[in-house]
Amino acid sequence: MNKKPLSEYSNEELLQAKKTTAVIAITLTSMLVLLLAMGIYISITKKFSALLTIPFSLSTIAIILFKKLKEITAELKNRETNEFKNKTEI
Repeated sequence: MNKKPLSEYSNEELLQAKKTTAVIAITLTSMLVLLLAMGIYISITKKFSALLTIPFSLSTIAIILFKKLKEITAELKNRETNEFKNKTEI
Protein backbone atom coordinates (compact mmCIF):
# COMPACT_ATOMS: atom_id res chain seq x y z
CA MET A 1 0.00 0.00 0.00
CA ASN A 2 1.50 3.29 -1.13
CA LYS A 3 0.68 5.86 1.53
CA LYS A 4 0.92 9.58 0.76
CA PRO A 5 2.16 11.94 3.46
CA LEU A 6 -0.42 14.35 4.83
CA SER A 7 1.33 17.30 3.19
CA GLU A 8 0.35 15.98 -0.25
CA TYR A 9 -3.39 15.96 0.45
CA SER A 10 -5.60 18.91 -0.44
CA ASN A 11 -7.44 20.82 2.27
CA GLU A 12 -10.74 19.26 1.22
CA GLU A 13 -9.28 15.76 1.41
CA LEU A 14 -7.84 16.48 4.84
CA LEU A 15 -11.15 17.85 6.12
CA GLN A 16 -12.97 14.78 4.81
CA ALA A 17 -10.38 12.46 6.35
CA LYS A 18 -10.66 14.33 9.65
CA LYS A 19 -14.43 14.01 9.67
CA THR A 20 -14.37 10.32 8.75
CA THR A 21 -11.63 9.47 11.23
CA ALA A 22 -13.41 11.33 14.03
CA VAL A 23 -16.69 9.50 13.41
CA ILE A 24 -14.96 6.11 13.29
CA ALA A 25 -12.85 6.82 16.40
CA ILE A 26 -15.79 8.05 18.47
CA THR A 27 -18.02 5.18 17.35
CA LEU A 28 -15.34 2.59 18.11
CA THR A 29 -14.62 4.13 21.50
CA SER A 30 -18.29 4.17 22.47
CA MET A 31 -18.71 0.55 21.38
CA LEU A 32 -15.63 -0.46 23.37
CA VAL A 33 -16.98 1.29 26.47
CA LEU A 34 -20.30 -0.51 26.01
CA LEU A 35 -18.52 -3.83 25.56
CA LEU A 36 -16.42 -3.18 28.67
CA ALA A 37 -19.55 -2.41 30.68
CA MET A 38 -21.19 -5.60 29.44
CA GLY A 39 -18.08 -7.59 30.30
CA ILE A 40 -17.97 -6.17 33.81
CA TYR A 41 -21.68 -6.88 34.31
CA ILE A 42 -21.32 -10.47 33.10
CA SER A 43 -18.24 -10.96 35.29
CA ILE A 44 -20.09 -9.70 38.36
CA THR A 45 -23.32 -11.64 37.79
CA LYS A 46 -21.83 -14.93 36.62
CA LYS A 47 -18.12 -15.53 36.47
CA PHE A 48 -15.11 -14.09 34.68
CA SER A 49 -15.67 -13.82 30.97
CA ALA A 50 -13.11 -13.55 28.20
CA LEU A 51 -15.39 -10.86 26.81
CA LEU A 52 -13.75 -8.51 29.29
CA THR A 53 -10.39 -8.67 27.50
CA ILE A 54 -11.68 -7.68 24.07
CA PRO A 55 -12.10 -3.92 24.76
CA PHE A 56 -8.56 -3.70 26.11
CA SER A 57 -7.06 -5.44 23.11
CA LEU A 58 -9.06 -3.40 20.61
CA SER A 59 -8.40 -0.10 22.36
CA THR A 60 -5.08 0.16 20.48
CA ILE A 61 -7.05 0.77 17.29
CA ALA A 62 -8.87 3.68 18.94
CA ILE A 63 -5.55 5.11 20.13
CA ILE A 64 -4.13 4.93 16.60
CA LEU A 65 -7.24 6.63 15.18
CA PHE A 66 -7.06 9.48 17.71
CA LYS A 67 -3.34 9.90 16.96
CA LYS A 68 -4.11 10.13 13.23
CA LEU A 69 -6.85 12.65 13.98
CA LYS A 70 -4.36 14.76 15.94
CA GLU A 71 -1.88 14.64 13.03
CA ILE A 72 -4.54 15.75 10.54
CA THR A 73 -5.60 18.62 12.80
CA ALA A 74 -1.98 19.72 13.20
CA GLU A 75 -1.47 19.67 9.42
CA LEU A 76 -4.60 21.77 8.88
CA LYS A 77 -3.47 24.29 11.52
CA ASN A 78 -0.01 24.41 9.95
CA ARG A 79 -1.51 25.21 6.56
CA GLU A 80 -3.78 27.84 8.08
CA THR A 81 -0.80 29.50 9.77
CA ASN A 82 1.23 29.43 6.54
CA GLU A 83 -1.66 30.98 4.58
CA PHE A 84 -1.96 33.74 7.17
CA LYS A 85 1.79 34.44 7.03
CA ASN A 86 1.72 34.55 3.22
CA LYS A 87 -1.19 37.02 3.22
CA THR A 88 0.49 39.34 5.71
CA GLU A 89 3.73 39.39 3.70
CA ILE A 90 1.94 40.69 0.61
